[in-house]
Amino acid sequence: MKEIEFLKQTVREAEDISIQDFKVESKGAENDLVTSLDLKIEDYIINKIKEEYPDFNIVSEEYNTNNQVTDNCFIIDPIDGTINFANNLPLWGIQIACVKNGNTIASVISLPRINEFYYADETGAYLNDQLINVNEVPIKNTLYAIDGNNNLPCMQRMRKYSSNRRNYGGVCVSMAFLAAGRIHGAVFRSDKPWDYEPGLFLCKMAGASIKSIDGFHAAAMNDEFLNILELETAKKKNVSNIFVLHSLNGDTLKMWGSDIKEVFSQKEIDVILPEFPIRAESSYEKFKSILEFYYNNGGLNSNSIVIAHSIGNPYFIRFCEEFKFIPKAYIAVAPRGVYEGKIERNDYIVAITKQSIVKSEVLDFVKDNLNNKYCLYSDETIGNMDEFDRFIEDTNATKMYLKYYDHFDGYHRIYKIPELNEIINDLL
Repeated sequence: MKEIEFLKQTVREAEDISIQDFKVESKGAENDLVTSLDLKIEDYIINKIKEEYPDFNIVSEEYNTNNQVTDNCFIIDPIDGTINFANNLPLWGIQIACVKNGNTIASVISLPRINEFYYADETGAYLNDQLINVNEVPIKNTLYAIDGNNNLPCMQRMRKYSSNRRNYGGVCVSMAFLAAGRIHGAVFRSDKPWDYEPGLFLCKMAGASIKSIDGFHAAAMNDEFLNILELETAKKKNVSNIFVLHSLNGDTLKMWGSDIKEVFSQKEIDVILPEFPIRAESSYEKFKSILEFYYNNGGLNSNSIVIAHSIGNPYFIRFCEEFKFIPKAYIAVAPRGVYEGKIERNDYIVAITKQSIVKSEVLDFVKDNLNNKYCLYSDETIGNMDEFDRFIEDTNATKMYLKYYDHFDGYHRIYKIPELNEIINDLL
């Protein structure tokens, strides 16, 4: 088959790029990185595909994130396990899958730092040109990997079957090791096809049982173990996530945002704490680009409970009106920045307020379209409630008094807001 030969040659050529010097940048998502070589490798592979298969679509992690898998396409992850790669940990890979006439027909996973080159086509699955197969063991002896967010609760549930679990930091590694018979189950609890599709096809051709549904893309040594993995690790459908937007100082994430994450991660609720630029680096345009990243990838969706602090409020509601985005709930903490014409504090950057002031149509959109709106205020606010009352009236938000507003650190920064947990619990 010419497709597998094309994939093998292209990935081998891309391996040469992976030894070049590189720079690391934040991708916008919490704890997510991208390197200059992610972009360079993907660009190289895309150009090769366009030369050889100009009529095929491309779905890829960096440049074509928004594209949908079609009947004829290539699915590319230039470096799966970028954090491992950036820290010189050899468990990362270059992977591609080819979909033709609606079916995946070939895939390649290269783990170049450990000299392992996996590929699969209609003839089977191979490691360094040797045919490979999955390995079956008793359930109690299984070794499995679970990748995705908030994995600890489902790992705990799996203990009654087997406590032998691993997390390699790259789905390509988990799937490749399963196909080679080294582990017996691999689960990916997210929905990015470039992460799971090449590995699922490799595992299938190595004799694994596979399943791919929203929030559960997995392969296992047999149907029995696959059913166990689905029962205990598949993400619940239509479950809200929590999205926290911090102020210009960024303290929100370190303080009460971290408390929310600790509480609700234990309940297997995704809590997303995006890293936004602070102070002089902040602008609505940058804020919007990061929010748009989550919006396009489903992290920010109609089931999201959004909590915005300070300047995060005018930026967020402006985003809502511009994108006609309606979250499940919106909780405003100290939304004074919606109306401030000038900020006197030295730790805020005055220039950005011209971009933060919202127009009346923005407030009208929030009032008319967003349900479950809350405005939180405290003892510090009493006596200076004009802007809060105005926001509550302009958005039709529910006024919430923080009766427990006494959880401060040494710098008088709040580190817990118990009322937030109560509101979130009610919304969930």
